[in-house]
Amino acid sequence: MEEGTPVQTNEYQESKPKCGKNTILTITNLILLLGLIVLYFIVLKPGRVETATHPAIQKSAQGGVTIAYINSDSIMIHYELVKEMRATLETKTRSLESELKRKQSAFEKDAAYFEEQVSKKTISESSAQEIYTQLMVEQQKLYELREQYAAELSRQEYELNMVLMDSLNNFLERYNRRMNFDYIFSYANGGSILSANDSLNITGDVLKQLNASYAKSHKK
Repeated sequence: MEEGTPVQTNEYQESKPKCGKNTILTITNLILLLGLIVLYFIVLKPGRVETATHPAIQKSAQGGVTIAYINSDSIMIHYELVKEMRATLETKTRSLESELKRKQSAFEKDAAYFEEQVSKKTISESSAQEIYTQLMVEQQKLYELREQYAAELSRQEYELNMVLMDSLNNFLERYNRRMNFDYIFSYANGGSILSANDSLNITGDVLKQLNASYAKSHKK
Protein backbone atom coordinates (compact mmCIF):
# COMPACT_ATOMS: atom_id res chain seq x y z
CA MET A 1 0.00 0.00 0.00
CA GLU A 2 1.37 3.39 -1.02
CA GLU A 3 1.93 6.06 1.54
CA GLY A 4 -0.84 8.69 1.65
CA THR A 5 -3.58 6.42 0.29
CA PRO A 6 -6.61 6.61 2.62
CA VAL A 7 -7.66 3.39 4.14
CA GLN A 8 -11.43 2.55 3.89
CA THR A 9 -12.55 1.19 7.18
CA ASN A 10 -15.36 -1.32 7.72
CA GLU A 11 -17.46 1.40 9.30
CA TYR A 12 -17.41 3.46 6.09
CA GLN A 13 -18.25 0.44 3.96
CA GLU A 14 -21.25 -0.38 6.08
CA SER A 15 -22.64 3.15 5.82
CA LYS A 16 -22.30 3.30 2.02
CA PRO A 17 -25.78 3.30 0.29
CA LYS A 18 -26.78 0.10 -1.45
CA CYS A 19 -28.48 0.43 -4.91
CA GLY A 20 -29.67 -3.11 -5.15
CA LYS A 21 -32.58 -4.83 -6.88
CA ASN A 22 -35.16 -3.66 -4.30
CA THR A 23 -34.42 0.00 -4.97
CA ILE A 24 -34.69 -0.47 -8.73
CA LEU A 25 -38.02 -2.28 -8.38
CA THR A 26 -39.40 0.46 -6.16
CA ILE A 27 -38.51 3.15 -8.71
CA THR A 28 -40.01 1.06 -11.52
CA ASN A 29 -43.27 0.59 -9.60
CA LEU A 30 -43.51 4.31 -8.96
CA ILE A 31 -43.10 5.03 -12.67
CA LEU A 32 -45.79 2.49 -13.54
CA LEU A 33 -48.10 3.96 -10.91
CA LEU A 34 -47.64 7.45 -12.31
CA GLY A 35 -48.33 6.10 -15.79
CA LEU A 36 -51.58 4.48 -14.65
CA ILE A 37 -52.70 7.72 -13.00
CA VAL A 38 -52.03 9.63 -16.22
CA LEU A 39 -53.98 7.03 -18.24
CA TYR A 40 -56.84 7.24 -15.76
CA PHE A 41 -57.26 10.96 -16.31
CA ILE A 42 -56.79 10.71 -20.08
CA VAL A 43 -59.11 7.75 -20.75
CA LEU A 44 -61.68 7.70 -17.96
CA LYS A 45 -61.87 11.47 -17.45
CA PRO A 46 -63.28 11.54 -13.89
CA GLY A 47 -65.60 14.36 -12.97
CA ARG A 48 -67.45 14.34 -16.32
CA VAL A 49 -70.34 12.03 -15.48
CA GLU A 50 -72.74 13.70 -17.91
CA THR A 51 -70.57 12.90 -20.92
CA ALA A 52 -72.17 10.16 -23.00
CA THR A 53 -70.16 6.97 -23.34
CA HIS A 54 -72.10 5.40 -26.22
CA PRO A 55 -69.65 4.46 -29.01
CA ALA A 56 -71.86 6.12 -31.59
CA ILE A 57 -71.11 9.58 -30.24
CA GLN A 58 -67.35 9.32 -30.50
CA LYS A 59 -66.66 11.98 -33.11
CA SER A 60 -63.69 11.55 -35.38
CA ALA A 61 -60.76 13.92 -35.33
CA GLN A 62 -61.78 15.05 -38.81
CA GLY A 63 -65.06 16.41 -37.48
CA GLY A 64 -67.47 13.58 -38.34
CA VAL A 65 -71.12 13.58 -37.33
CA THR A 66 -72.71 11.41 -34.64
CA ILE A 67 -75.71 9.26 -35.54
CA ALA A 68 -78.02 7.00 -33.54
CA TYR A 69 -81.36 5.34 -34.18
CA ILE A 70 -84.32 3.92 -32.33
CA ASN A 71 -86.34 0.92 -33.46
CA SER A 72 -89.87 2.27 -33.74
CA ASP A 73 -91.31 -1.27 -33.82
CA SER A 74 -89.87 -1.91 -30.34
CA ILE A 75 -91.15 1.44 -29.11
CA MET A 76 -94.67 0.56 -30.30
CA ILE A 77 -94.52 -2.80 -28.51
CA HIS A 78 -92.77 -1.97 -25.23
CA TYR A 79 -93.52 1.69 -24.47
CA GLU A 80 -96.07 1.72 -21.63
CA LEU A 81 -97.80 4.82 -23.00
CA VAL A 82 -98.45 2.99 -26.27
CA LYS A 83 -99.85 0.02 -24.38
CA GLU A 84 -102.27 2.28 -22.53
CA MET A 85 -103.32 4.10 -25.70
CA ARG A 86 -103.83 0.81 -27.53
CA ALA A 87 -105.97 -0.51 -24.67
CA THR A 88 -108.04 2.69 -24.70
CA LEU A 89 -108.58 2.45 -28.44
CA GLU A 90 -109.47 -1.24 -28.29
CA THR A 91 -112.00 -0.58 -25.52
CA LYS A 92 -113.59 2.19 -27.57
CA THR A 93 -113.66 -0.03 -30.66
CA ARG A 94 -115.35 -2.89 -28.80
CA SER A 95 -117.94 -0.49 -27.37
CA LEU A 96 -118.85 0.95 -30.78
CA GLU A 97 -118.88 -2.46 -32.43
CA SER A 98 -121.18 -3.78 -29.70
CA GLU A 99 -123.58 -0.90 -30.20
CA LEU A 100 -123.57 -1.41 -33.96
CA LYS A 101 -124.24 -5.12 -33.59
CA ARG A 102 -127.14 -4.40 -31.26
CA LYS A 103 -128.70 -1.94 -33.72
CA GLN A 104 -128.01 -4.24 -36.66
CA SER A 105 -129.63 -7.16 -34.82
CA ALA A 106 -132.72 -5.07 -34.03
CA PHE A 107 -132.98 -4.00 -37.68
CA GLU A 108 -132.65 -7.56 -38.96
CA LYS A 109 -135.32 -8.69 -36.51
CA ASP A 110 -137.72 -5.99 -37.74
CA ALA A 111 -136.92 -6.79 -41.38
CA ALA A 112 -137.54 -10.52 -40.81
CA TYR A 113 -140.85 -9.81 -39.11
CA PHE A 114 -141.84 -7.52 -41.98
CA GLU A 115 -141.04 -10.21 -44.56
CA GLU A 116 -143.06 -12.72 -42.56
CA GLN A 117 -146.09 -10.43 -42.46
CA VAL A 118 -145.81 -9.72 -46.18
CA SER A 119 -145.55 -13.43 -47.02
CA LYS A 120 -148.63 -14.16 -44.87
CA LYS A 121 -150.41 -11.19 -46.41
CA THR A 122 -151.48 -9.98 -42.99
CA ILE A 123 -150.83 -6.32 -43.84
CA SER A 124 -152.12 -4.16 -46.62
CA GLU A 125 -150.00 -3.12 -49.57
CA SER A 126 -149.94 0.52 -48.45
CA SER A 127 -148.87 -0.47 -44.92
CA ALA A 128 -146.20 -2.74 -46.36
CA GLN A 129 -144.89 0.11 -48.50
CA GLU A 130 -144.78 2.40 -45.49
CA ILE A 131 -142.99 -0.15 -43.31
CA TYR A 132 -140.57 -0.91 -46.13
CA THR A 133 -139.71 2.78 -46.45
CA GLN A 134 -139.10 2.99 -42.71
CA LEU A 135 -136.82 -0.06 -42.85
CA MET A 136 -134.80 1.51 -45.67
CA VAL A 137 -134.40 4.67 -43.59
CA GLU A 138 -133.20 2.59 -40.62
CA GLN A 139 -130.77 0.71 -42.85
CA GLN A 140 -129.35 3.99 -44.17
CA LYS A 141 -128.95 5.21 -40.60
CA LEU A 142 -126.99 2.06 -39.79
CA TYR A 143 -124.65 2.69 -42.74
CA GLU A 144 -124.13 6.29 -41.64
CA LEU A 145 -123.59 5.24 -38.03
CA ARG A 146 -121.01 2.67 -39.11
CA GLU A 147 -119.14 5.35 -41.11
CA GLN A 148 -119.43 7.77 -38.19
CA TYR A 149 -117.95 5.25 -35.77
CA ALA A 150 -115.16 4.38 -38.20
CA ALA A 151 -114.31 8.07 -38.59
CA GLU A 152 -114.43 8.52 -34.81
CA LEU A 153 -112.04 5.63 -34.26
CA SER A 154 -109.75 6.89 -37.01
CA ARG A 155 -109.71 10.37 -35.44
CA GLN A 156 -109.00 8.96 -32.00
CA GLU A 157 -106.19 6.79 -33.37
CA TYR A 158 -104.70 9.87 -35.06
CA GLU A 159 -104.92 11.88 -31.84
CA LEU A 160 -103.28 9.08 -29.86
CA ASN A 161 -100.49 8.86 -32.43
CA MET A 162 -99.97 12.62 -32.11
CA VAL A 163 -99.74 12.24 -28.33
CA LEU A 164 -97.20 9.45 -28.81
CA MET A 165 -95.09 11.46 -31.26
CA ASP A 166 -95.23 14.53 -29.02
CA SER A 167 -94.19 12.46 -26.01
CA LEU A 168 -91.35 10.78 -27.92
CA ASN A 169 -90.08 13.98 -29.55
CA ASN A 170 -90.12 15.91 -26.27
CA PHE A 171 -88.27 13.09 -24.55
CA LEU A 172 -85.64 12.80 -27.29
CA GLU A 173 -85.08 16.55 -27.16
CA ARG A 174 -84.31 16.31 -23.43
CA TYR A 175 -82.36 13.09 -23.93
CA ASN A 176 -80.15 14.59 -26.62
CA ARG A 177 -79.17 17.56 -24.47
CA ARG A 178 -77.02 15.06 -22.61
CA MET A 179 -76.09 12.71 -25.46
CA ASN A 180 -75.37 15.36 -28.11
CA PHE A 181 -76.14 13.28 -31.19
CA ASP A 182 -76.18 15.12 -34.50
CA TYR A 183 -78.99 12.90 -35.83
CA ILE A 184 -81.40 10.39 -34.29
CA PHE A 185 -83.23 8.29 -36.89
CA SER A 186 -86.24 6.02 -36.64
CA TYR A 187 -85.74 2.49 -37.91
CA ALA A 188 -88.54 0.02 -38.64
CA ASN A 189 -88.81 -3.24 -40.54
CA GLY A 190 -89.83 -2.48 -44.09
CA GLY A 191 -88.97 1.20 -43.69
CA SER A 192 -86.73 3.38 -45.84
CA ILE A 193 -83.61 2.38 -43.84
CA LEU A 194 -82.86 -1.15 -44.99
CA SER A 195 -79.92 -1.91 -42.69
CA ALA A 196 -78.39 -0.35 -39.59
CA ASN A 197 -75.33 -0.89 -37.40
CA ASP A 198 -76.33 -2.30 -34.01
CA SER A 199 -73.74 -0.12 -32.28
CA LEU A 200 -75.88 2.91 -33.20
CA ASN A 201 -79.04 1.42 -31.65
CA ILE A 202 -80.14 3.37 -28.56
CA THR A 203 -83.63 1.83 -28.35
CA GLY A 204 -82.99 -0.02 -25.09
CA ASP A 205 -81.75 3.06 -23.26
CA VAL A 206 -84.55 5.22 -24.67
CA LEU A 207 -87.25 2.69 -23.72
CA LYS A 208 -85.89 2.33 -20.21
CA GLN A 209 -85.98 6.08 -19.62
CA LEU A 210 -89.31 6.56 -21.42
CA ASN A 211 -91.04 4.00 -19.22
CA ALA A 212 -89.38 5.39 -16.09
CA SER A 213 -90.65 8.86 -16.97
CA TYR A 214 -94.12 7.47 -17.75
CA ALA A 215 -94.27 5.59 -14.43
CA LYS A 216 -93.17 8.73 -12.57
CA SER A 217 -95.84 10.88 -14.21
CA HIS A 218 -98.54 8.31 -13.39
CA LYS A 219 -97.56 8.26 -9.72
CA LYS A 220 -98.25 11.98 -9.62
